[in-house]
Amino acid sequence: MRDGEAAAPSVRHAGLLACVVATLAFSVYAQTLLPGVDLGDTGGFQAAVLWPETSARQAYPLYYGLARPFVLAVGPDTPARSLNLFSALCGALAVGLLTFFAAGLTRSLPAGMLAGLFLAFSHTFWTQAVIAEVYTLHLALIACCLLALKAYQQRPTERRLAAFFAIYAVSFGNHLSMILLLVPFALFLFSVHPRPGELLRPRTIGLAAGIAVAAALLYAPNFMFIWTNVDAPPGWSDRVAAFWFDVTKADWRGTMMLGVHNSELRDRLAMWIWDARFQFGAAGLVVALIGVLRLWTAARPWAMLLVTAFVINTLFAVTYNVGDPHVFFLPAHLLTALAIAGLFAGSRPAPRGAALAAGLVLMAYAGWRAWDTWPSATRHGDRRADVLVARAAAGVDDAHDVLLSDMDWQSENALLYSSRYERRTLAWRRLAEVLPHLPFLVGDNHTIGRDVVLVGNAASGTAAAFGSLLPLAPDGLPPVSLADRAANLPPGTPFVLTLLEPTGSEKLDTEDFDRALASLAGAQTRRTGALFQVWAGLAGERGGYYRESDRPFRGSFSMLGDTFTVRMESWLPFETFRRAGFGHVLSGHRPLMTIERGVSLLWFEPDGSPAIAYAAGLYAPKPRVRIPALLPQQVAAGAGAILDLALVPNGWK
Repeated sequence: MRDGEAAAPSVRHAGLLACVVATLAFSVYAQTLLPGVDLGDTGGFQAAVLWPETSARQAYPLYYGLARPFVLAVGPDTPARSLNLFSALCGALAVGLLTFFAAGLTRSLPAGMLAGLFLAFSHTFWTQAVIAEVYTLHLALIACCLLALKAYQQRPTERRLAAFFAIYAVSFGNHLSMILLLVPFALFLFSVHPRPGELLRPRTIGLAAGIAVAAALLYAPNFMFIWTNVDAPPGWSDRVAAFWFDVTKADWRGTMMLGVHNSELRDRLAMWIWDARFQFGAAGLVVALIGVLRLWTAARPWAMLLVTAFVINTLFAVTYNVGDPHVFFLPAHLLTALAIAGLFAGSRPAPRGAALAAGLVLMAYAGWRAWDTWPSATRHGDRRADVLVARAAAGVDDAHDVLLSDMDWQSENALLYSSRYERRTLAWRRLAEVLPHLPFLVGDNHTIGRDVVLVGNAASGTAAAFGSLLPLAPDGLPPVSLADRAANLPPGTPFVLTLLEPTGSEKLDTEDFDRALASLAGAQTRRTGALFQVWAGLAGERGGYYRESDRPFRGSFSMLGDTFTVRMESWLPFETFRRAGFGHVLSGHRPLMTIERGVSLLWFEPDGSPAIAYAAGLYAPKPRVRIPALLPQQVAAGAGAILDLALVPNGWK
């Protein structure tokens, strides 16, 4: 070590610190873990993890290959929760690996701790670590690649280069966006190799190609699904094309990559700036910028890798026209946490007192960020997906009924999970799968005494396709309208009402909403066209809290002596789904309601317990109707009126 050069922490000490930070992160994730099934891709992963059949569309073979034995060992009877726990474990692993790497890179244990803590408690990473998703494993694999590159930099041997190639190639089995790191990793290798030209030798290129081909074998089960499927194309080249089409999801990614119109770019960049502040705060971003500058003078190859990887990943995320763009900023969040650690990089250590003070201040700031993020990230009591499935499938079993659904794909993924693991007697299909032969399906089931139950938009789809040929009858009481619910609240009941622009697949019943708003906040109150709107107060009394905005915000207000906070934590209209919700209502530090797109209503029962209702959104109650097997002639007479009810977009009136 040269005079004045900072002493690197031992591998043992850095490893111990990494274990401590990872354990802390895992304990927090376990306490805030989603207890069961969720909507969207999460429900799809939970449904597929133990299912024996695979498909080319399940293009995450490494994720499933690691998750399946974990779920079998931890809790095969509750695969949803077990798979959520797998994400928490991968998240803790990513945090620990980043801590270890940052400590070695900066020669500072406090720097490693800061990198781990800032990543662990950044909002998006935390919310992905408590549900079944691929992104925590994705970041863990990126950290593994960084460690392999560091080992190669210290001793550039062919064996260590092959180890990096292998880790990087296998990582594609979890998420194909690893391709975005190809250029930054290649630039780093050329910058640290003592003879860069050797990287272009046929031997090295052949090594990389051979490892890539071996890693591609992870996709063999997906390929065999296409190859052996009865509907497979006849020619081998067509089968290969079909495999590539499904694995890369070319049907929708082709229109979404670089799919943002030029007129939206400014707003997309504003979203990126807001998201970065949302994760780390303005102070954290300032420290990260200083850290990059210090890395540039102390470890330029790493600074170049960090900057190029950040720019490429951010440009991709900003121009990727998908409903959850925030998750594609995650690699940039890892790099930002690493840049924060870079504050302690340098060939000469900072004065001991200054370094200690800076470290303590930043650790306190990271702790405050964790405390502030907790109410927005926790999912430990979130059973909304279970309730949604229960409403759709209540009382339906294969001895007496067949359930047909036409719901949002996110909801149907939760229904898929339930039909495989929780409601094994549920005979269920998506309406689109059976609509061409629906009359025959209905007739066959009526012959054996089974009703056909329709949920969501299945009734209106059936009526549009077959008119009065299939008579429909209401199944139970219709969902309570928002206006009726508001009118039934006793005067003086504390409430919070939010309206976020619904997604394209959901429609707001404006008449129903306006009547509800008049009952709650006064006849003179009106909604506007703002993307975010919130009303709060006492039912039937004027002069409550109101705020509207087209940008995320936080607002506080008081009701009956208690302080409440509304956090709008999403970027509309670009974000069409967020697993942790689009916002939250808190009482002090206690979460009361997760705000969703559409209408979210919170009120307090006489005993003080909070109650929640949704409308014009994913969690809004969906109507059910039946095509009954018994006495169809009795319902035929009333079919016209029933069909009119079924065609109401947001339910029965």
